[in-house]
Amino acid sequence: MMVKAHLSPQCEVSEATAPASAPARLAVFCAVLFLSGTAALIFETLWLRLSGLAFGNSVWAAALILSSFMAGLALGNALAASSRIQRLRPLRFYALLEVLVAFLGCTIVFALPALGALLRPVWQILWNYQPALLGLRFVVSFLILLVPTTAMGLTLPVLMEDPVLRPINFDRALGLLYGFNTLGAVAGAVLGEAWLIRAFGLRGTGLAAGLMNCVAAAIALSVAREEAAHRPARWQSDSNHSLFFPLRLTADYHPPWRLLFVSFGTGCMLLALEVIWFRFLRLYVASTPTAFAIMLAVVLAGIGLGGVLAGAARCFAVRPGNHFLSVLLMLAAIVTLLSYIFFPGRLASGEAVFDLEWWRIAALCLALMFPTALLSGIMFPGIVAEVQATVGDRMNSVGVTTLLNTTGAAIGPMVASFALLPSVGFQSSLIGCAVAYACLSLVADGAFSRKRGLGKTKETKGWRSGIIPLASFFANKDALVRLGLWAALIAILVTFPDERARVHLAHAAHPYEITEQGEPLARVVQTIEGSSGTYQLLRRDLFGQPYYYRLLTDAFSMSATNPHNQRYMRLFAYLPLALRPESEEVLLLCYGCGVTADALLHGPNVKRMDVVDISREVFRLADFYTGINYSNPLRDSRAHPVIQDARFFLQATPRQYDIITGEPPPPKIAGSVNLYTQEFFALIRRRLKPGGITTFWLPVGQLKVQEAKAILRAFHKVFPNTVVWASADQEWIMMGINGAGVPVRESELRGLWNKAMGEDLRQIGVEVPQQLPALFVMDGAEIDRISRDVAPLMDNYPKRLTDQGWDEEASLEFTSPYMEALPAF
Repeated sequence: MMVKAHLSPQCEVSEATAPASAPARLAVFCAVLFLSGTAALIFETLWLRLSGLAFGNSVWAAALILSSFMAGLALGNALAASSRIQRLRPLRFYALLEVLVAFLGCTIVFALPALGALLRPVWQILWNYQPALLGLRFVVSFLILLVPTTAMGLTLPVLMEDPVLRPINFDRALGLLYGFNTLGAVAGAVLGEAWLIRAFGLRGTGLAAGLMNCVAAAIALSVAREEAAHRPARWQSDSNHSLFFPLRLTADYHPPWRLLFVSFGTGCMLLALEVIWFRFLRLYVASTPTAFAIMLAVVLAGIGLGGVLAGAARCFAVRPGNHFLSVLLMLAAIVTLLSYIFFPGRLASGEAVFDLEWWRIAALCLALMFPTALLSGIMFPGIVAEVQATVGDRMNSVGVTTLLNTTGAAIGPMVASFALLPSVGFQSSLIGCAVAYACLSLVADGAFSRKRGLGKTKETKGWRSGIIPLASFFANKDALVRLGLWAALIAILVTFPDERARVHLAHAAHPYEITEQGEPLARVVQTIEGSSGTYQLLRRDLFGQPYYYRLLTDAFSMSATNPHNQRYMRLFAYLPLALRPESEEVLLLCYGCGVTADALLHGPNVKRMDVVDISREVFRLADFYTGINYSNPLRDSRAHPVIQDARFFLQATPRQYDIITGEPPPPKIAGSVNLYTQEFFALIRRRLKPGGITTFWLPVGQLKVQEAKAILRAFHKVFPNTVVWASADQEWIMMGINGAGVPVRESELRGLWNKAMGEDLRQIGVEVPQQLPALFVMDGAEIDRISRDVAPLMDNYPKRLTDQGWDEEASLEFTSPYMEALPAF
């Protein structure tokens, strides 16, 4: 039985006139798009990482960069929606697009670091005009990513125009191509993070991605040549026609706007859910690059497998009816809630987030995210097929539907990050997304009801061709099925356990609330869900008074005010103040609990202290710390808090400092590795006055020995005059002097102990100046000796710092010889 494809009237082709190898061609195109998807995801990861280094990694900067990426994809989809490519040479044009992505993608990877350095004077000029600075960062990132992302957005619509695919059922071809393209992105997420970046660095990984694009282009060109040799005469009559782009969005152009709104809504909801899911999972999983790659891979795998399932459904004799889309939307609402409700409330007792192996992280992600992602992957080809049945043009329907979907996907993360999560938290945000899915099902029902009222039989061909008994079941029983789904959703919402969020938050705080013997240790006094993370402030009381506080970011303890932490965090300030007591302008990178900020303000001559932190919520918590002799250092008139990425601040501020001290999150936390690289330390040195001093945290106990040496070597390459100190354990302090330094007179040191900071010094166990040498660990010569065969940690090789845990025994063996106090005298 001959089946006619859904084509525009002037180009209808039947299977009888098409090459017999159409299914084989479809398989080849699936492989081509798999390679293209792999390269695209690798490039996206590299561009976002390098753009963050050049334009900042704050929440707003990251959102602007991601929006720029999505805007380029949307522009490519818009070209496909509003224009027509000459149908006889789509594969050649597709190959050109892939080569363009390869060339520009690699160019961006190599050029972005240099561009950031070139724009540094511009950032400094605009530093006092923050709106203009933010706008310029968006414009620059948009223009840089515009052409390659536009080409990416065109690839799928253009490939759908290949003549060999025309006899194949449209939604089957689209589902398979879309699905394999997304599964390629899964491979890109895993391959890049697990191997390529470690083996070849960021630039080498970019070249590998470009090679994949070129292989995809070569396959497309070889298929194009074969098609030209076997093309029927009726297909060759216009073979010399050139590429043209006539406007398609004319006054008589009437796409199904309700379906397009559903496409917009599904893209928006899924990406908003992705942000919410990732935030929620950080209560159970360490925020490492590998963990994020696994989370992304699971979501993409669900979407890709859903697309493949939608495309293969006809092979299994399963063809949905019109209302199948609204049923899928209702199922998405229900499984979104059920996956959250039945997510385990606790991991194994005593198990820390860094103890989880990759397969356990994947299992948690599958339980939470995969069902909804799978349904989303099934929905998208169906929406495109319905739009195509109305529009009558393959490339146009793919382009316009993807345009709306991509636009929604660009808006969704911003809505979740800046509106939902800070205002109502992850649980209510997730419920809101589920309800939104249900509302979209009503819109989808309205679209199909309107179509039936118009009586346009052609518009239903995309889903009605090849109807079988299961489709008939949905056609006859769809009202009852949808009524049952609505009843189930309402029942879930009515019986939803409101305390579920408290269970998950309690899981993150449990290791710090209860001792191993089950005795109370501390209690949560404040919880804030912000745009950059979930923060819990714990307090331990002693004799009815606050003893210390601990700040949790998601499931990780970032800082604390207990005596152990007070000692080394105050030394970050007191060590440089002891060597440079005349310091007037100081800079603190990362606020934490405010201990170091408080110590810096004890400097006898400090007139200004800038405090930079990426999180607004950390500053909001500053007023919740109470206790004897404690006051919020941000209330001091000399303190100037700045909400900004530390790296971009160092590039953009024109100010020079006497002292810069940094206590960023641990190096293995996602996004922190570039605060420990040689390039970052070079930025610190540029902001130091001659003779200025920097102190920087080195948590040796949280690193493998080779990783600690890589950071030491990177620091020492920037600061030839380097000294390493320690409080009493493996919390080391790297100190670098911008220049040769000035000899310190004993009288100046004694003067510090007689002034305001003397009491603080005595409280942390440094009672007299002669105790300072006991804190000495090593100098530059020793760093050179122990790191001679170790490559420094650099921006281009972030995987010199792995995501794996640490070897406590090896770290203890490495640090013990340096921790003996007697040799220091």
